[in-house]
Order: sequence, then C-alpha cells, then structure tokens
Amino acid sequence: MSPASPKDDESRVRRRDEIATAAIEVLATKGFRGLTHRAVDAAAGLGPGSVNYHAPTRSRLLHLALGELFARDFEIAGATFGSLVDTKPLGVDIVVARIADFIEAMTTGDAAKRVIARSIMLGEAQHDREVRELFDTQRSTFVTFTQWIVASLDSQDPQAVAETLVVMIEGLIQRQVLIGLPLARPFVEQMLRTIVGASTLVVD
Repeated sequence: MSPASPKDDESRVRRRDEIATAAIEVLATKGFRGLTHRAVDAAAGLGPGSVNYHAPTRSRLLHLALGELFARDFEIAGATFGSLVDTKPLGVDIVVARIADFIEAMTTGDAAKRVIARSIMLGEAQHDREVRELFDTQRSTFVTFTQWIVASLDSQDPQAVAETLVVMIEGLIQRQVLIGLPLARPFVEQMLRTIVGASTLVVD
C-alpha cells in the first residue's frame, strides 16, 4: 500500500474539521441526545456512514467537537487580545473594552452556537474524565493569560483577580446566550470595571 500523500492528509484534516463543526451544530440545535452519527452526517452534507471513518464512537465524535470548539474560541481570543501583548502600559479602559469585545464576539453568530454546545459538553464532562481534563486545560490557559493582563495593570493580587474576572467573563457569555434579554454593552463594561478598576493600585 502506498503512503498517503500530503494532499490526502490535508483532505482528511479538512473533512475531520467539517465533521467537528457539524457535531457542534447538532449539539447546539438538537442537544446531547441528538448527537448521532446520522445527524452529523446530515449536518455535514455527507453520505450515511461517512462520519464513522473519522469518529467511530460517540465519545470520539464528542472529542472532535470539543477540539474544534476550543480552536475557534482561541482564534477569537487571539484576535481580540493579541495586540495587548505589545501594548505598554495597559490601561483599565482598553482592557475593559477588549474584554467587552471578546464577550460580544463569543456571543454572536456561530460563536453563540458554540456557547450552547459548550454548556452541553460541560455537563458531559462531569461523567467523562478525559473531557473534564480538556475543559480544565483550556480554562487554565485562559486564566493564565488573564493573569498576565491583570498583572500589567499593577493589580494587588493578579491571581485572585484573574480567577474572579474569568468567572465573570464566563458568566456574562452564558448570560448573553442562554438567558433572555441580553445585557447592553455599557452595563457589561460597568460590571467589568468594578473588577478590573478596583483591582489596580493606579487607575488611569
């Protein structure tokens, strides 16, 4: 048997990503019980049985979806916060604005569907150790980055403030998507400022 060509490898990766995206769509629209190979085949526009090649089990399908979800969310985080790495000094205003931007980006369009899928998979993580570890790793990475931002603001306790801020961000994202009547941006910024502004020694 001849080895797979780079083009074949790219095709498989692309198909796997399409399947993962379709699995997220199914989770967001049909719930965990609706996550079947047949439903993902249909959502991805593939023939019956196609998903089985890349994800022969439901657990594997769930892991593919979670990996895709984290990858897309990190893209949003990078696009929103990336330039702060080269911004000195950081001020409360720009940090609050960027966090508000992140919340908006995470709660609109396809990202909002990922929030719904994430909440469903987080429930499953309580019974699946590997899924739980993936969630813990992803969250730890975000807390670490948030701690760097907070430390750049001369926070008195970057670790505690970062953890508090991430809890607030997670809560606001879920609030905007999963609960009716989304909060207006000025109010969101006001809430964020109570944490970011109060944590600093020098407020700009």
